Amino acid sequence: MQLRRVRRSAATAGAVVALLCVLTSCSTPSTPTQTSPATTAAPTTAAPTTAAPTTAAPAACADVGALKSSLEALTKVKPAEDGVPALKTAIANVKTNLAPAEASASEALQPSVEQVKTAFADLQTAASGLTTDNLREKAPDIAAAMKQVRTATAGLSSTLTQSCPGS
Repeated sequence: MQLRRVRRSAATAGAVVALLCVLTSCSTPSTPTQTSPATTAAPTTAAPTTAAPTTAAPAACADVGALKSSLEALTKVKPAEDGVPALKTAIANVKTNLAPAEASASEALQPSVEQVKTAFADLQTAASGLTTDNLREKAPDIAAAMKQVRTATAGLSSTLTQSCPGS
């Protein structure tokens, strides 16, 4: 009886330790840790290095905002439910909005637009030749590419909010 309790306690403790390890490995520290001693430098009068968000031109904000809207509509399409034509239409809308956004994007917006362009190109490749008959076969590649588009869209949205107040 006593041995059973010890084993049960050991198993429970092991599970708790494993859970704590998983939880702590997945979280990011809220404050940076310093592993080497700090060095002292002469005081400077320079301004902090954190730059204020760059405000983009209104035309660039409008073009990138239109791209963001078409991307959000694309990421909501579910080809199995909405049909292949809905996906093809959403892809065409993004393609229409991508060129003007890319041409007018400010320096601050350009990296996010490039990420979207790359993710969108992968989606276009995955959806190339898509028909109702081969949807099931192409679905895994389309889903993976769509995930990349969602991630790039989230980044674009964040950059747009910072660079284009009121967007």
